[in-house]
Amino acid sequence: MALPLNDGSMWEPTEEQIQNWTAIYPAIDVIQELNAMWGWLDANPTRRKTKRGITRFVNSWLARAQDKGGSPLARKDVPHGTIKTRDMTSLDDLTHNFLGDQAMTDYFLEKFGQCFVNGERITR
Repeated sequence: MALPLNDGSMWEPTEEQIQNWTAIYPAIDVIQELNAMWGWLDANPTRRKTKRGITRFVNSWLARAQDKGGSPLARKDVPHGTIKTRDMTSLDDLTHNFLGDQAMTDYFLEKFGQCFVNGERITR
């Protein structure tokens, strides 16, 4: 995806840059974000960037998108109700460690009459 610059030329990221951004910003669909940048630059010709400033613009855009929770398209492959490992908190991690514990299974069976182990429902 080539982005328009303020001098009328176009700038296109290298494959290596795209791969690096994909690794740095895992919640981002980099190609989709580049398309969004093109749309923004097309709609705002007076705010187009220079050859020297375009990579800073791209990096800042991707960082903001990552901070906002990522690209919706990048999260599309995650089934509803699941959490990607990078989205887990320390509390989730702590809870996750107890899920396979027999004492926890017994507790849930006693308290609620059921529990789920590896996606399978177990009842008393």
